[in-house]
Amino acid sequence: MKDVQKALESEVAAKYSKLTTDEIKTLVVDDKWMARLAADAQSELDRVSQALTRRVRQVAERYATPLRQLTDEVATLAARVDEHLNKMGF
Repeated sequence: MKDVQKALESEVAAKYSKLTTDEIKTLVVDDKWMARLAADAQSELDRVSQALTRRVRQVAERYATPLRQLTDEVATLAARVDEHLNKMGF
């Protein structure tokens, strides 16, 4: 394993000296920086998308019951309260 590692390191060192400026720019800018930027941008898009999805679900749950149904339930409960108050003599 050590011999293979040393052989690889010597091949890499030999190749470094032969790289042109354009190849270096491609390796550093395109392969390293741009890949990192793309990954970071995708990560941020995923985070924002998940936050929006959570918020939409919250709003959907909050407003799932129509106003008409809520109004009817309040009227029914108010009538029950009035009935109990009447029984108590108020």
